[in-house]
Amino acid sequence: MPEIQFDFFQRKYLRPYTEFAEESWGKSCYQSSEKYLNWLYKENPCGNSSEEDFILGLAEGKVVGCIHKMRWVWKNKDQIEFIPNIHNLMVSEKYRKGWFGIKLLKQSLLGENHALIPGVPKNQGSLYRFLKCQQVTSCWYRKILTPIKGALCLSLKKLLNYDAPNSFFTLSQFQNKKFQDDPVQVTLEPDELVIQKIISQLNKKPSETLSAYWTLEQFKWRFFHPLGPKHLLIYKDSEHTLEDFLILSLGPRRGLNVARVVEFEASSSQVLKHLMQVAERVIKIFGGHVLLVFCASQRLNEKLQELNLKLIKNSPNTYFAHKNSDVLFHSVAFTGSAGDFGFEAIP
Repeated sequence: MPEIQFDFFQRKYLRPYTEFAEESWGKSCYQSSEKYLNWLYKENPCGNSSEEDFILGLAEGKVVGCIHKMRWVWKNKDQIEFIPNIHNLMVSEKYRKGWFGIKLLKQSLLGENHALIPGVPKNQGSLYRFLKCQQVTSCWYRKILTPIKGALCLSLKKLLNYDAPNSFFTLSQFQNKKFQDDPVQVTLEPDELVIQKIISQLNKKPSETLSAYWTLEQFKWRFFHPLGPKHLLIYKDSEHTLEDFLILSLGPRRGLNVARVVEFEASSSQVLKHLMQVAERVIKIFGGHVLLVFCASQRLNEKLQELNLKLIKNSPNTYFAHKNSDVLFHSVAFTGSAGDFGFEAIP
């Protein structure tokens, strides 16, 4: 087998990487989009983000593996920490034997004190335990919104490799649709006052809990940047605070249009139930087939489980890698926004 070399992404690799991404994730996948690369590595306001975070595996001039990294800001014991999330680890089938994937992961972890690694299949858990990664509790939920349409789309995908027409939360579509729900607002373009209220709420975490730390710039980049994933905000406002909201993504995945709750807060299970009902209605209007939720917050998971959402069996694991394996996070609280959840919403 040819020798594999590692290199960080450079523009000369754009075409071979695009070909590799389309072979690995399918035609028109967001991973092959130059918008995704520019948004993730050039526009991220996290100061140390660059294309050197994007590692490629090369063999005989071809890209045969890759791993991506999103720089992110966290708060831990009242201290700001920069902890990236590692995602989209992919290796060509021909090169999956041996330790190539683990070598890519270790290459990506070089120089990092900590890193979040969500979405690890359960059958790969032994590899991450071998690397002395810390597993944290996370829950994955699913609600099928259009059972008949969804089943038809999946059948067409399986039999004919046909994908449902792509759906996104775009302004042109939003302006042609009506959303009426008196106490709840729905928008694709929240104003800064609303965003500041949400940020204030999101940053109210106990000091001993590791959680994402939000700034106005970081919030706008993650949810409402022109190159990034398209999101929709549903919220219940009050004069001084904003305690109840959902941020949703919508995009194509494996033949269906998949919506995700990528960030949320709720003052009660009753209010969360109402917000979720509005979300389901909006998602179906936009052409979504299924709603997914990822959550690694015990408090929010308790609220979600009161809604009788279906827990996904054998859902992927969530890990933190630590440079010093004796340094563990004893309390964490975060949702999908800290990872790559919802990236399929990049048009």
